[in-house]
Amino acid sequence: MCVCVFIFIMISLMLVLISALSVSAQPRPCEAPAQYVGSMSLSAADGIVTSAATYSYDAQRQQIRFRNHMNILNETILTDLLIHFQQGVLYEIDYSRLSCQKKALESTFHPTRVPADAVFLGQVILGTSSVPGLGLLSNSWVGEIAEIQAQYMLTFAEFTCLPISASVFTPSTGWMAISFYNHLLGVHNPQDFVPPFFCPTSQQDQHLPKTHFLKAVGLMR
Repeated sequence: MCVCVFIFIMISLMLVLISALSVSAQPRPCEAPAQYVGSMSLSAADGIVTSAATYSYDAQRQQIRFRNHMNILNETILTDLLIHFQQGVLYEIDYSRLSCQKKALESTFHPTRVPADAVFLGQVILGTSSVPGLGLLSNSWVGEIAEIQAQYMLTFAEFTCLPISASVFTPSTGWMAISFYNHLLGVHNPQDFVPPFFCPTSQQDQHLPKTHFLKAVGLMR
């Protein structure tokens, strides 16, 4: 009888310990590296809208270069944006016409990260764990952004916290599926963040047309 009670207590303690370890091992919201470059693709409106983009991201100086090739039905829209959040300006660049429009940016910088109030959904390995180096451990999160009435599911890499994919719904855009890939750490071309010589630099900011970051990159009307 005493032996059975002792075994029952030991099993109970082991279950408590395993449960505690499982809770402590649950991933927490993370933030991506301060500087990296990458590519992304987007599909929205049941495939009516598709795009492929490259971007340079610099959280230290709060600046982004975003080049996008978007297709809407039979129309192609090319976008080249240089965004300086600290200065509160955005440049719309067109090298084919050597034209550049400077706009006042009505957005603050938000680093690439899992929102603090996101709910952890699960953890999976992309690829295979059978061979070392051929699997990517990733975490998925769900949540809402009240500011733009958005619902989202995000997937980030466990060890680098680089974005992998996002499914986002807003009333103005419907569902959007976004994939991120080809990431390289660091700033590979510092000139990405320098306005071309044909961009205006002396125009008074109070007289500039205004825009919003999500509107400029085509994620919000």
